[in-house]
Amino acid sequence: MSLKVENLKVETPKFKILKDVFWEVERGEIVSLVGESGSGKSISALSVLKLLPENFKISGKVEVDGVEPLNLNKKELSSFRWEKVSMVFQDPSSSLNPLLTIGEQIIEPMLYHRTVKSKEEGRERALELLKLCQVPKAEERLDSYPHHLSGGLKQRCAIAMALACNPSYLLADEPTTALDVTVQKKILELLKKLSRTKNLGTLLITHDMGIVQEISDKTYVLYGGYTVEAGKTEEVLANPRHPYTKGLIECSPKLNGGVKRKLKTMAGNVPEPSEEIEGCPFHPRCPKAREICRKEMPPVVEERGHKFRCFFPNNLFR
Repeated sequence: MSLKVENLKVETPKFKILKDVFWEVERGEIVSLVGESGSGKSISALSVLKLLPENFKISGKVEVDGVEPLNLNKKELSSFRWEKVSMVFQDPSSSLNPLLTIGEQIIEPMLYHRTVKSKEEGRERALELLKLCQVPKAEERLDSYPHHLSGGLKQRCAIAMALACNPSYLLADEPTTALDVTVQKKILELLKKLSRTKNLGTLLITHDMGIVQEISDKTYVLYGGYTVEAGKTEEVLANPRHPYTKGLIECSPKLNGGVKRKLKTMAGNVPEPSEEIEGCPFHPRCPKAREICRKEMPPVVEERGHKFRCFFPNNLFR
């Protein structure tokens, strides 16, 4: 039972956005999708639900508990999006309808997908979800509009709405963006609780390595439209096999004391989709790049479940 993405490609008539992305989420676990802005994290999640513009061509394999959503018709896809996989978008201020109360927005998908028989039953279920998501004064919030709520409360309400039809998997696109650190911690604790108690498979899209270390079971690192490293989080963070992963770790501040160190940076930028880079997409920024890196794309190598794309992983960090 898993949500699996393999060899995912997304392209427009002008350029390729995703070239070869893979990741997998099993029920009851939290998986982090990591990378700088422009690496392809959100695009890969939106591809699962076919929420991209019509001129975006999606290919590869997406399988959710045996179902292939890329092959579903509009009616089947409508049910799939709420009942099998749901999504929490990055900005709740944009994803929540300002003209409807919180209760109306949670009840609406329940009625549409017939998971409740009436508005009254839907209201009771919505109240349960708000309480599950630790929204204070939950009954009062049912009749509140989004602009009445703080950023943290909006995000909890957005999570409650995503759970309205009891999905098996949740795609959370940077759910802690623009929230202060105390609220971030509560949102992350909530996602962890939901994954464990409801056997919910959660994909967490983030660029914060501190969050990755805190909450995720597995980590997939994306760069330039490719998955460049994947494995159990503790293994990826302790023994990064790709220079990009190592760079992300070194760019993250450590708040647990110890020896002081200068915060490092990575020169250059993530390549634009319109850029045609021969060889490894990271080689223009890699301090250890060699001639083969500039000419050929490294294959995926696996060592005891730890996957990476690099010609010289054993020599990179000495």
